[in-house]
Amino acid sequence: MDDASRAALLSELQAQADGPQQRHEIHERASGQALCSALGAALLLFIGGWLVSLPSIIHMRSAQWLCWVPGALLLAAGLALLACAEAFSRRNGRRAMLLTADGVQFANAREATPWDCFDAFEIQQHHLRLALVFSVMAGQRVQGLTPPCFKSLAAPDARLVAAGMRLRLWLFNPMLDGRRLDIEELTELLYAYLQAAQARRTLGKLFPEVQRFSAVRHSTGQ
Repeated sequence: MDDASRAALLSELQAQADGPQQRHEIHERASGQALCSALGAALLLFIGGWLVSLPSIIHMRSAQWLCWVPGALLLAAGLALLACAEAFSRRNGRRAMLLTADGVQFANAREATPWDCFDAFEIQQHHLRLALVFSVMAGQRVQGLTPPCFKSLAAPDARLVAAGMRLRLWLFNPMLDGRRLDIEELTELLYAYLQAAQARRTLGKLFPEVQRFSAVRHSTGQ
């Protein structure tokens, strides 16, 4: 690599390494999902209760199980959907991620995970929700995550998959400053932070003196 190419690469890396410095809080909106689940639960509970009580209403003397069995199943489904509605109402407004120049902190994490732990991410669009999947770099481990459980349905918790090589977070509607983020906006926001971290890592390998000077300048606010 000649001096001109080296200087051009250094200039490009320094421009990318600056990256975004703001703190962004990504919240989740799930009010629509909670309302739809509650309405569906009310309908199932009403129909299930009506079927269970139907034999006594019409004085059915035989084959009462033809009403009781489907009625009981509908009641169980209604209760399950009601529990989902309650969980979704708890998710509504919760903070899913805190983005800073140094790392990202998830809802179930005790501390932020440095961007250096990830080398890529992808956003998968599903019906009524999306999944955010971070690829963990080889030799890195994501620390401080509370293990997900059934209660995680009521919170936007991240969880490790693929033997810890990936981190998955699913959301209904990501919000930033009260405004819904579409996939393109969320991708651009996360990519800016990740690209800056990768540029700083490359600077540390190829231009360690420049990287150390940039770190000192950043810490002193110059």
